[in-house]
Amino acid sequence: MNDPVFPVDAALPASRHTARTAPLLDPRWVVIRNPAAGRSRRRRAWRAFERALQRAGVQFDVHATQGPGDGVRLAQAATAEGLHRVLVAGGDGSVHEALNGLMRARDAPGASAPVPTLVPVPLGTGNDWARSLRLPRDPDRLAELIAHAAPRPHDAGLITFRSRGDDRCWFVNVAGAGFDAHVLARLPARTPSRVAYLAGALRELGRYRSPRFSVVTDDAPARAGRLLLALVANGRYCGHRMHVAPCAVVDDGRFDVVTIDEVGLLRALPRLAALYAGTVLRDPLVRHTTAVRVRIDSDPSVGVEADGQLVGMTPAEFTVVRGAILALRGD
Repeated sequence: MNDPVFPVDAALPASRHTARTAPLLDPRWVVIRNPAAGRSRRRRAWRAFERALQRAGVQFDVHATQGPGDGVRLAQAATAEGLHRVLVAGGDGSVHEALNGLMRARDAPGASAPVPTLVPVPLGTGNDWARSLRLPRDPDRLAELIAHAAPRPHDAGLITFRSRGDDRCWFVNVAGAGFDAHVLARLPARTPSRVAYLAGALRELGRYRSPRFSVVTDDAPARAGRLLLALVANGRYCGHRMHVAPCAVVDDGRFDVVTIDEVGLLRALPRLAALYAGTVLRDPLVRHTTAVRVRIDSDPSVGVEADGQLVGMTPAEFTVVRGAILALRGD
């Protein structure tokens, strides 16, 4: 991802709910809140969740983002202060930024920090990672989980764009190239609902022309041909509740790789429905495998998305980093 590198010693203005304790033993959570996520209805949801955290005895500081990239900076700065437990009150894009900030801080020269804990508070439109984790939507149930449950190891994906000098970005849920990125590039900056996303996908189905892909998984021979899309999944859901990888396991050290062959508009419609229903792997035009490393190339070059964010263009290499973070699960 070719966004700016923020300094790890950036200041952390915050609303304090508890006193500071020793840096690496600090019991507080850092809450990175996106005030724009979901607008007024989810603003009320945030207030309900904030009160639930207080009732559950969770110690936390709140830091609001003001624009793109702030989540990266705030997560890096939290790590520099010895705070390694992050709640993200927003959508999948907010989670994506926080993850990249945590990973950059971890990879900084001379850095020595424990594995960070990252937990989504589902206040965005899609909330696909929270759905993959089966986290409760009820504020009190989620707050109790945060207060008392032990976080568990969770893999992350690293994407490297060789054509851009080895630029890198991280993702926690699902990344892909082809039609999904094509749709995202043509949506408003804030997609108001799942219906709006689906309407955009239906509109673009008739316009999209599938490129010729080459998909290499581990050391297997390349799969070549025209594809509607190629997904590299750590979690099970993406694209506003599309159940794209029903078999994915977030801590098995492997991606689920799902490709869909090129199809015309009429044949694409039932496959779009199958993506929501979780039955897409039964389709003979869908291929599924697992891998530790994936390389996707295409002619012409196409967009790559990660966690619902446009992050680059093919060619791209995807690598699993096992246990990169800790996360809570509702199951």
